[in-house]
Amino acid sequence: MQNWTPEMWQPALIGLVVGFVLAYLLLRFTKDSVKKQVKTEAELQKVKSELDQQKQHLEKHFSESADLLKTLAQDYQKLYQHLATSSVQLLPQLENKSLFENQLEQKKPEETTTETENSSEENAPRDYSEGSSGILKAEK
Repeated sequence: MQNWTPEMWQPALIGLVVGFVLAYLLLRFTKDSVKKQVKTEAELQKVKSELDQQKQHLEKHFSESADLLKTLAQDYQKLYQHLATSSVQLLPQLENKSLFENQLEQKKPEETTTETENSSEENAPRDYSEGSSGILKAEK
């Protein structure tokens, strides 16, 4: 091993100081970015958990709404059947079948023929008049 001379100590000492300064600056900049990254990841996890919780609330809401609507439809169907049977029993003097009785005789209300649809379309009222009306009407 050689003896260290003062000319050799100076560059080694300067290199050591520059190394410490560079290491300090590097750690300082990376430490802040690491802190920001950890903070951002924590915020991201928080937002994800809030979003998942909101999705669960929405699913629960729509599930309950669907159940309530199903119950409501069943109750309306029961009310309709009650009114139909009551009208037949309470008003037997009617010669023609009542609307309720006709509906009860049908197996499925969705089974409609195209003939009844076509005839209802032909007899449907129009939403316009024949010719001009109002201020555009030609005077006779």
